[in-house]
Amino acid sequence: MKVLHVCSEKAVPMHNIIDLYGKELSSLGIEVVKDTTGSIDQDYDIIHGHYALTRPVLKAFFKARAKRIPFIIHHHGSDIRRIDDRGAVPILPHHRAICSAVRRGADMALLSTPDLLEWVNGFYIPNPVDLDRFKPMNIEKTHRTLLFGRFASRELLLPLLDKDKEYDMLNWGVDMKLPKNVRKIPFQPNERLPDLFNRYEKMIGPLTDPVSLGRLEAMACGLKTYTDFPKKYTVFYGFEDPDEVDDPRRFVQKYHSPKAVADILVSVYKELIR
Repeated sequence: MKVLHVCSEKAVPMHNIIDLYGKELSSLGIEVVKDTTGSIDQDYDIIHGHYALTRPVLKAFFKARAKRIPFIIHHHGSDIRRIDDRGAVPILPHHRAICSAVRRGADMALLSTPDLLEWVNGFYIPNPVDLDRFKPMNIEKTHRTLLFGRFASRELLLPLLDKDKEYDMLNWGVDMKLPKNVRKIPFQPNERLPDLFNRYEKMIGPLTDPVSLGRLEAMACGLKTYTDFPKKYTVFYGFEDPDEVDDPRRFVQKYHSPKAVADILVSVYKELIR
């Protein structure tokens, strides 16, 4: 079986995810090809598009339809809902129309986080985490707690902070006035995140994306994390709550290892071409 994965050239996390797919699926007899153009110039059994609002994925969608190749659209969050100071809200109407059209024409819709099931119909498949990159390291820990993610609302964040503790915030949400015990730290590129996470023992966030890839990568490094995880989503995790687990890395190994996710993908692919 040969599967073409299509994503934007600038989507670094998706490139990493596809690379993990490729490594695991190759051992199961499935060849994974990564593309950032949407040009289908070879024969493929399946086209797997990541994020519906990019030109390469839309181009691949129309070409797959013309060539009668099974097409999967894989929603990764902000092509379903966006985050602002109100929390999760609908994407713009014209974006919603595009995504709906692609989903109707696709043979399957995959969703990267369980909260997306409240917005559209689809099949939740966990994001894989690179357990070789994101792992505990022998780095001196700070006493500070990391605040990580798109913090869009002071009302959500401030009740979680202890006035007697200190925090470092890496925030790419809206700017907000912070208490004196919170200091901002600069944006970190993906390749520096393992070192960053390993300097902390605890992390809060992202609060509006309870099972984000960043949260999972921090857990793989051994951090205890809190995102106010909705109890209803524990059904996908054997009723374990990632906010409460004693061994965060074990949780990721069990539910988000590349092998565990690859096994699910194999079932999805076989279902499409049987």
